Amino acid sequence: MLNIIGIGNTLRGDDGIGPDIIQRLKKQTLPVPHTLADVGSDAFSLLEYLIGKEPLLIIDCAKMGEKPGTVRKFNLNESTLQTLDKAVSLHGMSFGEMYKMAQSLGNVAECTLIGVEPEQMDFGKTLSLVVEKQIPLILNLIIEEAKNYAR
Repeated sequence: MLNIIGIGNTLRGDDGIGPDIIQRLKKQTLPVPHTLADVGSDAFSLLEYLIGKEPLLIIDCAKMGEKPGTVRKFNLNESTLQTLDKAVSLHGMSFGEMYKMAQSLGNVAECTLIGVEPEQMDFGKTLSLVVEKQIPLILNLIIEEAKNYAR
Protein backbone atom coordinates (compact mmCIF):
# COMPACT_ATOMS: atom_id res chain seq x y z
CA MET A 1 0.00 0.00 0.00
CA LEU A 2 1.33 3.44 -0.94
CA ASN A 3 0.30 6.35 1.27
CA ILE A 4 0.02 9.57 -0.74
CA ILE A 5 0.00 12.58 1.56
CA GLY A 6 -0.82 16.19 0.72
CA ILE A 7 0.56 18.85 3.07
CA GLY A 8 -0.48 22.48 3.09
CA ASN A 9 -3.04 25.15 3.76
CA THR A 10 -5.56 25.78 0.97
CA LEU A 11 -6.18 29.29 2.36
CA ARG A 12 -2.58 30.36 1.65
CA GLY A 13 -2.12 30.34 -2.12
CA ASP A 14 0.56 27.96 -3.35
CA ASP A 15 0.83 26.36 0.09
CA GLY A 16 -2.38 24.52 -0.89
CA ILE A 17 -0.76 22.46 -3.67
CA GLY A 18 -0.61 19.27 -1.55
CA PRO A 19 -4.32 19.21 -0.64
CA ASP A 20 -5.23 20.29 -4.21
CA ILE A 21 -3.34 17.32 -5.66
CA ILE A 22 -5.02 14.90 -3.22
CA GLN A 23 -8.45 16.12 -4.38
CA ARG A 24 -7.46 15.57 -8.02
CA LEU A 25 -6.11 12.08 -7.30
CA LYS A 26 -9.48 11.07 -5.85
CA LYS A 27 -10.78 11.20 -9.44
CA GLN A 28 -7.97 9.07 -10.91
CA THR A 29 -7.00 5.43 -10.93
CA LEU A 30 -3.49 4.55 -9.83
CA PRO A 31 -1.65 1.31 -10.68
CA VAL A 32 -1.10 0.33 -7.04
CA PRO A 33 -3.20 -0.01 -3.89
CA HIS A 34 -3.01 3.35 -2.12
CA THR A 35 -4.49 5.67 0.44
CA LEU A 36 -4.89 9.41 -0.02
CA ALA A 37 -4.62 11.80 2.91
CA ASP A 38 -4.77 15.57 3.20
CA VAL A 39 -3.02 16.30 6.50
CA GLY A 40 -3.22 20.07 6.04
CA SER A 41 -0.56 21.70 8.21
CA ASP A 42 -0.93 19.22 11.07
CA ALA A 43 2.54 17.89 11.78
CA PHE A 44 1.27 15.19 14.12
CA SER A 45 -1.06 13.74 11.49
CA LEU A 46 2.00 13.31 9.27
CA LEU A 47 3.89 11.66 12.14
CA GLU A 48 1.37 8.82 12.17
CA TYR A 49 2.28 8.00 8.54
CA LEU A 50 6.03 8.49 9.04
CA ILE A 51 6.16 5.85 11.77
CA GLY A 52 4.13 3.39 9.71
CA LYS A 53 5.50 0.59 7.60
CA GLU A 54 3.91 1.60 4.29
CA PRO A 55 5.89 3.81 1.88
CA LEU A 56 4.96 7.49 1.69
CA LEU A 57 4.73 9.89 -1.20
CA ILE A 58 4.36 13.45 0.11
CA ILE A 59 3.32 16.45 -1.99
CA ASP A 60 3.98 19.92 -0.60
CA CYS A 61 5.00 23.47 -1.35
CA ALA A 62 8.71 23.80 -0.56
CA LYS A 63 10.87 26.92 -0.43
CA MET A 64 13.95 25.53 -2.14
CA GLY A 65 15.37 28.78 -3.49
CA GLU A 66 14.34 27.81 -7.02
CA LYS A 67 12.30 29.61 -9.67
CA PRO A 68 8.57 29.65 -8.69
CA GLY A 69 6.82 26.57 -10.06
CA THR A 70 9.95 24.41 -10.00
CA VAL A 71 9.06 20.81 -9.12
CA ARG A 72 11.64 18.53 -7.52
CA LYS A 73 11.45 14.97 -6.25
CA PHE A 74 13.46 13.94 -3.19
CA ASN A 75 14.01 10.45 -1.83
CA LEU A 76 14.30 11.19 1.85
CA ASN A 77 17.49 10.24 3.64
CA GLU A 78 19.89 12.07 5.94
CA SER A 79 21.45 14.19 3.16
CA THR A 80 18.20 15.30 1.52
CA LEU A 81 16.70 15.90 4.95
CA GLN A 82 19.21 18.69 5.57
CA THR A 83 18.14 20.32 2.29
CA LEU A 84 14.45 20.03 3.15
CA ASP A 85 14.65 20.85 6.85
CA LYS A 86 13.81 24.53 6.37
CA ALA A 87 12.10 24.19 2.98
CA VAL A 88 8.99 22.35 4.21
CA SER A 89 7.14 23.86 7.16
CA LEU A 90 4.46 22.07 9.16
CA HIS A 91 2.68 24.81 11.07
CA GLY A 92 5.59 25.86 13.27
CA MET A 93 7.65 22.68 12.99
CA SER A 94 10.08 21.93 10.22
CA PHE A 95 9.81 18.71 8.27
CA GLY A 96 13.27 17.78 9.58
CA GLU A 97 12.09 18.11 13.19
CA MET A 98 9.08 15.90 12.49
CA TYR A 99 11.23 13.33 10.65
CA LYS A 100 13.71 13.19 13.56
CA MET A 101 10.82 12.78 15.99
CA ALA A 102 9.59 9.83 13.93
CA GLN A 103 13.10 8.33 13.95
CA SER A 104 13.23 8.59 17.73
CA LEU A 105 10.08 6.45 17.86
CA GLY A 106 11.55 3.67 15.71
CA ASN A 107 11.83 2.93 12.01
CA VAL A 108 10.63 5.55 9.55
CA ALA A 109 8.68 4.56 6.46
CA GLU A 110 10.35 4.84 3.05
CA CYS A 111 9.55 8.38 2.03
CA THR A 112 9.60 10.42 -1.20
CA LEU A 113 8.67 14.09 -1.35
CA ILE A 114 7.54 16.06 -4.39
CA GLY A 115 8.24 19.69 -3.60
CA VAL A 116 6.91 22.69 -5.54
CA GLU A 117 8.55 26.10 -5.24
CA PRO A 118 5.81 28.64 -4.37
CA GLU A 119 5.30 31.99 -6.04
CA GLN A 120 3.04 33.35 -3.29
CA MET A 121 1.57 32.11 -0.04
CA ASP A 122 -0.75 34.98 0.84
CA PHE A 123 -3.88 34.36 2.90
CA GLY A 124 -7.08 34.30 0.89
CA LYS A 125 -5.35 33.49 -2.41
CA THR A 126 -5.66 30.45 -4.64
CA LEU A 127 -2.83 28.65 -6.42
CA SER A 128 -0.73 30.94 -8.59
CA LEU A 129 -0.83 30.37 -12.34
CA VAL A 130 2.84 29.30 -12.39
CA VAL A 131 2.18 26.55 -9.80
CA GLU A 132 -1.16 25.56 -11.31
CA LYS A 133 0.58 24.96 -14.66
CA GLN A 134 2.75 22.33 -12.95
CA ILE A 135 -0.20 20.16 -11.86
CA PRO A 136 0.00 17.79 -14.90
CA LEU A 137 3.73 17.28 -14.22
CA ILE A 138 3.07 16.59 -10.52
CA LEU A 139 0.33 14.09 -11.35
CA ASN A 140 2.64 12.33 -13.85
CA LEU A 141 5.40 12.11 -11.22
CA ILE A 142 2.92 10.54 -8.79
CA ILE A 143 1.80 8.00 -11.39
CA GLU A 144 5.44 7.12 -12.13
CA GLU A 145 6.16 6.70 -8.40
CA ALA A 146 3.08 4.48 -8.06
CA LYS A 147 4.33 2.33 -10.94
CA ASN A 148 7.70 2.03 -9.22
CA TYR A 149 6.01 0.84 -6.02
CA ALA A 150 3.89 -1.60 -8.03
CA ARG A 151 7.10 -3.30 -9.20
